[in-house]
This record gives sequence, structure tokens and C-alpha cells, in this order.
Amino acid sequence: MNRRSFLVSGLGAVAAAAAEPRLQCRPAGFKILVISDLHYTPVPDTHGIALTEQLIDAEKPDLVIVTGDCLSGRDCESPEAVRRAIANVAAAMEKKRTPWVITFGNHDQEHFAKTGLDKHAVLEIYASHPHNLNAGYVRGLTGAGNKHILIWDARGTRPVYCIWLLDSNEYVTEGKNTYYDWIHTDQIHWYYRTSIELEKQYGGKIPGLMFFHIPLREFNEMVNQAKIIGARHEPEAPSPINSGMFAAVLERGDVRGIYCGHDHTNNYVGRWKGIELGYVGCAGHRAYPRVPPEDPSNGKVRGGRVFLISEGPPPRHKTWMRFKDGSVNWEFEYEAYSRYQLGY
Repeated sequence: MNRRSFLVSGLGAVAAAAAEPRLQCRPAGFKILVISDLHYTPVPDTHGIALTEQLIDAEKPDLVIVTGDCLSGRDCESPEAVRRAIANVAAAMEKKRTPWVITFGNHDQEHFAKTGLDKHAVLEIYASHPHNLNAGYVRGLTGAGNKHILIWDARGTRPVYCIWLLDSNEYVTEGKNTYYDWIHTDQIHWYYRTSIELEKQYGGKIPGLMFFHIPLREFNEMVNQAKIIGARHEPEAPSPINSGMFAAVLERGDVRGIYCGHDHTNNYVGRWKGIELGYVGCAGHRAYPRVPPEDPSNGKVRGGRVFLISEGPPPRHKTWMRFKDGSVNWEFEYEAYSRYQLGY
């Protein structure tokens, strides 16, 4: 698929969507592979790249999303080092000619003091790869790379799903205390306004999936009060600030699931206030858990989350984890069980 690069000035994201390459369902639907926490450096993580290729071969996705911490920024000493690290991120998708896009995590920009490359400059490097879709993001918002991508029906006549990509930002320092940042009010307003514009333009709310790096505080609420499917091997690490992102999504009623990376050993999904909240696992082999790449325990620790969108009517999606050992989890094997567990 050819990429059309363009930049948006201002907040008119609906008009910008018309310039995107049109991503359409196939007869079997539209499949998305989501991976996270690569933590790549200028030196290739051959095991992480091989795993990504393996996941693409197994699932044959129409789109790959990398939800942050694509780079280990502190290990990139120069602009050229950043370019080499990004080339490693791109390697599997470009080899397989699969469209792909990234969101930023909290570690991606830790090279900035050394390189002077801000997020916009970094996104230009990503967008220089032929199959990358990061161009066309909305300028003028907190962070960078905030955008939406429409998934169309097989005939290309109507959008059936909307993919929302947000920058969950990095850190905030107050005196001696440093903690995780949050999705800011201007980003939330952009989502809310664009959601309304899309509804007006297409005659109804478009179901959506939202992806960013750092989980919301509602993840903590969910795991303490609702059922989840999958592994939860560490506590959630959101910002201490509740941004209001979840409330905006709840009020609009179009986004059906919010999925994050950040906490490497979590890959669960649950349902909170009618919205799926979940993790996409970890694909990189140089970050924690510090397990040697050849160790068999990696078989269920590392992998990616898959989404299959069906155009309907009505449009819907299902999701499952695909692991390094080639297996899938209960979400794929027994859909009725998943729906019972998550309260559909």
C-alpha cells in the first residue's frame, strides 16, 4: 500500500482524513496487530524483530500499531543513532510491506537532550519509511502524533471503525518528585470535537478503538472491581492525575476499547462501565522482564494483541493475544467464554 504524506495545521482532522490511504475491510474483516515496548536502540534487537515478523506471518494484519516505548531513547546518542533505532522499529513491517503507525511512550524521547530532535522531527523520520502512516497527525496539540484513522467497509463506501492514536506524554517534575504525565485537556477536546464531526459527517457514531502508551487510572478501578482475562503480573502504573479521558469516551459512547502498553508483563483485558480496557503485551527483548531471549518462559511473556474488525451490520470487533510460542489465549479460543467473563 502506498503512503501519502501530508501535514495538518490546526485541528480540522476530519478533512485531513480524506487524504489518508483508504484502509478497507477484506471479506474476512480488517485485522490489526498491536505490539508495544520494543525499547529498540541503534543495535538491532534481532529477537524482537524476528518476533514481529513471526506475528505478522501468523496473523497477516492489515495494520500494525506500536503503542509506545518504541525506542530506548537514552541509548541514542546522536540524530543518526535515532534514525538507526527507528529503522529497527520499521524493519519487520517494511520487510512485510504492512502499513504501520506508532504512538510515543515515556522513554522514546529520552535522547532529546543529546540529539535535539523533538517529537515532530522524530515523526518525520518515521514517516520517511514507505509503509508508515504517521504523517498527517494533528498539529497544535500537546504531544505529537495525535490522529485518527478510519477503517472502511470492503466496498470503500462507509467507515465502519475509527482508530484513535494519542500521545500519553512522558513525565512531570514538581520539586524533587517526578511522575508520569497524562493525556491533556486539549487532546481530549480534539477527540471529543472530532468524534462529533465524524458523527455529523457520516450520519451516526463510528465505533472506535483507542491506543496510547500509559494506562488510565480507570485500569486500577477495573482490576479491583471487575473480571479480567489474561495475565496481570504487575500493578498498573498510570499517572497520579486523572485526565478525564475515560469520562470523555464514556460520554461520547463511540470508543469500545482503550488499549495500552507500558506495563510489560500485563496482557489482560476487562470491561469497565461498558468499555474494554486492556494491554497489548511486550514484544521487545531488551527491557524487563529480564529473561534471556532463548528462555522458554518468553513463550507466554512476549507477543502482541490482535483485533479483528467485522463490518457487520452492525460493525464489531474481537481481540486476542498471540504469543511468541505461537499460541493464542482464551479470548480467541472461546469467544462465548470471553463475552460471559467481560459482561457483554
